Amino acid sequence: MQIEYGLKKGYAWSIEYTDDPHPRNTYWDMYGHPNFDLEDAAAMMMELKGCRQAFPQHYIRMLAFDSTRGVESVAMSFIVNRPTKEPGFHLERIEMDGRNMRYSTRSYAAERPEAERYQE
Repeated sequence: MQIEYGLKKGYAWSIEYTDDPHPRNTYWDMYGHPNFDLEDAAAMMMELKGCRQAFPQHYIRMLAFDSTRGVESVAMSFIVNRPTKEPGFHLERIEMDGRNMRYSTRSYAAERPEAERYQE
């Protein structure tokens, strides 16, 4: 239904995947090409099925781009696949000058090499 909604609005759809879902990792790998001339949601679901078969233990998200204003900006984005085992994140607290604190997150999965991050 979300894909159909985006198609009615004239959005172009694409699929991206990653094995590092850190919040600052905004650049995921693109699966296939963006579908600018897509008219049927079933075709996008077939693309998603292919991505899930190729990368079953990765995070997969779908993005809808709105190009009505002359630039491509993301209008919708949602995760449609997650690994069966998610190691989670570690919150690091660093004490700074005075009473200031700085926080950062680190994915436990990033401690392992690519393509081995979500294997048992």
